[in-house]
Amino acid sequence: MSPLDVPRREALLADSALVVVTAIWGSTFIVNELILKETPPLLFLALRYGVAAGILVFFARGRPRTPGLVKDSAIIGLLLAVGIGCQLVGQLFTTASKAAFITGLSVPLTPVAGWLFYRQKPSGSNLAGLILAAGGFGLMSWPTGATGLDPGDLLVFLTALVYAVVFVEMGVASPKHDVRAYSAGQIVFAFAGVLVGRLLLTPFLGRTEPFFAAEARPLEFTPKLLLAILWMGLVASVVTTLVQTWAQARMPAVHAAVIFALEPVFTALFAAVTLGERLSAREAWGGGLVLFGIVVSELRLRR
Repeated sequence: MSPLDVPRREALLADSALVVVTAIWGSTFIVNELILKETPPLLFLALRYGVAAGILVFFARGRPRTPGLVKDSAIIGLLLAVGIGCQLVGQLFTTASKAAFITGLSVPLTPVAGWLFYRQKPSGSNLAGLILAAGGFGLMSWPTGATGLDPGDLLVFLTALVYAVVFVEMGVASPKHDVRAYSAGQIVFAFAGVLVGRLLLTPFLGRTEPFFAAEARPLEFTPKLLLAILWMGLVASVVTTLVQTWAQARMPAVHAAVIFALEPVFTALFAAVTLGERLSAREAWGGGLVLFGIVVSELRLRR
């Protein structure tokens, strides 16, 4: 079914569903912020991916194993492990609201990644959006009078770079594979990547730097942690994937991208209510430029 042929009521339902998905994604920054105060970041991430992997593998039983499935799943899964790992560590040093806006840079960065890896020429609107978003990132992240970027913001920016590559690779590989098998493979490799990364860090957990100190905390399965794992592993990973797949088949890609741009807005609202976070005037202007850059990047200018 073409997005142009979707009945009005169904199109409205798809819009609403994708807004809910975007709000759920926005909430994940808040969950991370709350959990990171008492839980080892990488162990929490491993538990999240473990739950999601178990559910997705169950639903992928009997699905066809196409040529290149393992390789393509490994590429995306390991990139996801690096990306979300950088985001979690970055949130130890920055706020949930700023992390969400900076992660949104992945949208205008995606055409650049497409050009670097596959020589897909970016459009003028892509480049204009990237310049606007980069200016917004600078406003949000470069402290007044400082000589360098905030380390937490820089780590989250690395997440945006990784996600841009993920979007490009998924666009190339997704048509080759069964959706359920490919999704399950990605998360299985992400789970494995996080576990290996955590094991490699074990000898350094006695250090006093904030990240190592946070990762050395004892893991306590409190009701709060279990609820967070279920929310992140089941709702924010599995349910959103299924709903997103259904909804995006009923709307143009540009339309979906504009809805996705609401993610940092939801995060900022949730952070204000639950964490008491407030963006400064400068950070708010920067966030607005990032949002504007995201939307401009996805426009298709007509002659």
